[in-house]
Amino acid sequence: MAETKNMIFPLYEGYIHSYLQLFVNLEEDSIYDDVGVYAYAPDEHGIMQKFNPIRENIEFNLYPDSVIQLQPDVGC
Repeated sequence: MAETKNMIFPLYEGYIHSYLQLFVNLEEDSIYDDVGVYAYAPDEHGIMQKFNPIRENIEFNLYPDSVIQLQPDVGC
């Protein structure tokens, strides 16, 4: 396993410092499959249509003013 200091969401002193870390598989640098992702930014008209492909690439640089919503799938 890679050293956590070199990961995109490192653990500091054993603590999680971002809720996003709870939704990301740090060993594979991917969002867990059972998490719904809404990741959009406003287009030139202010409509939330610019898609941020963070599921495909967790290191994607987000568009300005992006809204990211993550929802765990509880299997209902």
